[in-house]
Amino acid sequence: MNWMSRTVAASLATFTLLASAAAIAQPKGEVRLLAYEGYADPAWVEEFQKETGITVKVTYVGGVDEQIAKMKASNGKDYDVVTIDTASLKAYADQKLISPIDKTKLTSAGNLLPEFKSMSNATFDGATYGVPWAWGSLGMVYDKKTFPTAPESWEVLWDPKYKGKVISLDDANNAINFGAIVLGIKDPFHLTDAQFAQVKDKLIALKRNLLTYFAGFDEGTTIWSENDVVLMFSMGELAAINLQKKGFDVGYTIPKEGAVGWLDNLAVSAGTPNPDAAYAWVNFVLQKKIGADMAKKFGYGATTDAPEGMDYASRLIWADNPEDYTRRQAIWNEVKAAE
Repeated sequence: MNWMSRTVAASLATFTLLASAAAIAQPKGEVRLLAYEGYADPAWVEEFQKETGITVKVTYVGGVDEQIAKMKASNGKDYDVVTIDTASLKAYADQKLISPIDKTKLTSAGNLLPEFKSMSNATFDGATYGVPWAWGSLGMVYDKKTFPTAPESWEVLWDPKYKGKVISLDDANNAINFGAIVLGIKDPFHLTDAQFAQVKDKLIALKRNLLTYFAGFDEGTTIWSENDVVLMFSMGELAAINLQKKGFDVGYTIPKEGAVGWLDNLAVSAGTPNPDAAYAWVNFVLQKKIGADMAKKFGYGATTDAPEGMDYASRLIWADNPEDYTRRQAIWNEVKAAE
C-alpha cells in the first residue's frame, strides 16, 4: 500500500469513526403523543428527552370524538402513543388504529398496582391493547357561593332556576352514559331502544337549560371564567383544579346517582414508524414518581400509586365498552341539533 492509499484509508477510517460517534450522539428519533391535558407535563417531557435523546411532540385533544377523528384521519400514522379511555379502546382496536401491546417491551409493568396488572379491561380476543395509566370521574363542578353545600343530585342541572348558568361536556359516548345514570338505568353502557329514547329526551331537556357545551378542560374553564356559570357536568377533577387556580371558589362532587369512572390506557398506534420510542415513553410515564406527580398536579388517580383524597371510587360506575358507538354518535348529534 503506497502513502496515498494509506492516507485515503486513514481518512476513511477517521470518517467512519466520526460518523459512528455522530450517530450515537443523535437523538433516537421522536415520539408523537396524542393526549389529554395533564398527560405530557413539561417537566416530564424535559426529563424524558434528556434521558433518552428522543424528541417529544404533543397534540392535545379536548374529547373522545376529536381524538378518534384525528387517529382515523391518518390510520394512526400521525401519532405513536395515544391515551385512550377503556370504553373506547375496543373501537380503536376493531378499526386497527392501535397495535397489541408487546409485553416484552413493557419493562415498567411491575410498577402497576395489583388491581391493574391483569389489564383485563384492555384485553380483547386474547390480545391486550392498552396499559392502564390514569383514572378519575366525570363529576359535577359547582359554585360554592351559590351552593354552600354540594348538590346531592344531578337533577339540579335541569332546574329552570339555573337556566343559562349550566355548561355540559360535549362527548357523545359519555353524554349518553351521563343521561342514563341520571335516569337510574342500571347499565348505562348497554342500552335498549326504549332506554336510548329516554336518554335522548332527557339530554334534549338539559340542552334547553344550558348556556353551551364545551370540549376539553381549557374550553370548559374559559367559558366558566367569562360567564355567570354555577354548574358544570365536567370532564373530570382537573376542571375544578383549574378553576381554583384561577381564583374561583368551586367544589367537585359525585352526586347520589353516581358518575362515570374512567380509566385511560396508554396505547401504541398501529401506524407508528418508531415503536421503540413509543415504548420508551410508555415505560417512562409508568414510573411511580410520575404517577404521584400527575395526581398532585392534575387530580388524576394513578395506576402506579394509591391516590390521596379520591375517596369516592365506590360511587363510580366504571366505564365499559358501549353497545354501539356509532349509534351513540348519531343520537348525540340529534340531541345537539334539537331546538
